[in-house]
Amino acid sequence: MVNTRIYILPSSSSPELRLRCRLYSASYCRPQQVAMLTRCANISRNATHYPVAESVLQDAALQPYVHNCQITVHEGRRTYHYCIFFKRHCRLRANAMLDKFQGDVVIMKIGTRVLSVVNMCARDIAIANYIVSRLVDFFCHGYLQLTTMTYS
Repeated sequence: MVNTRIYILPSSSSPELRLRCRLYSASYCRPQQVAMLTRCANISRNATHYPVAESVLQDAALQPYVHNCQITVHEGRRTYHYCIFFKRHCRLRANAMLDKFQGDVVIMKIGTRVLSVVNMCARDIAIANYIVSRLVDFFCHGYLQLTTMTYS
């Protein structure tokens, strides 16, 4: 899978924000709402936020590479976009929340006006749980090209 992430090095001209995301960690038995470090391209309010998934995901020594993919969820007439970050390695801990999956998964919401990550709200948590329940089958079968889901 191709990594489509952009890295912004820390500097005084690139401010850092912490945005809420949903973490499905192999270390915990329940998903958690955590704050992920994001860096901005400039100081503008509409600047693109670039997430630093390594700040939330564990086992950097064992597996430093972070995979990412984007998912579009259709719920009635509404369309939601999410970015999923995860690590895969045979020696990572088994994730108790995600059957047959080893490693951590983080889901962040992508905004509608500005196409960058934004804070997750209460409705996004339910949709993130739905996405993870559906994606486990695709992760286990090695099929990661899924980009659209219908949420009912």
